[in-house]
Amino acid sequence: MASTAVDLKKALKAMQLLLLWVLGSSLFLVMSILLRTACLFPPLRQQVLSLQQKLLDTAAPGMLETPGQCHQHLYESTSFAAWKGFLPMLTSWFEAEVFAGGKAADPSLVRLDGSSCRLLQFARAARPLVISFGSNT
Repeated sequence: MASTAVDLKKALKAMQLLLLWVLGSSLFLVMSILLRTACLFPPLRQQVLSLQQKLLDTAAPGMLETPGQCHQHLYESTSFAAWKGFLPMLTSWFEAEVFAGGKAADPSLVRLDGSSCRLLQFARAARPLVISFGSNT
């Protein structure tokens, strides 16, 4: 019974991801075309770049200082390469969700000496695996 519930949750997540890819790709394409077309006309370009500058100043102050940097960032963020890079991140968010009774994730880790290992290599029977994140600074 628990396995069926986990499978159903996974199927729902896969449907959500597929829907997000289809709708997100279409929306991204339309927005990219509209923004790039608007930048062809000087008055609209000033408005688009001004709005982008305001949005970026609230999110990341001092990141972009000149209109040229804003224009370049606009073209980079509306490129197909940007969307192509965003899709694997979306996929990893959906795959990272763990369900009760489901299989645990086994990500690749990098040791301090540069070698790699898998997280579940540290798991032992009848002992919980505790992961603590912190900083010594």
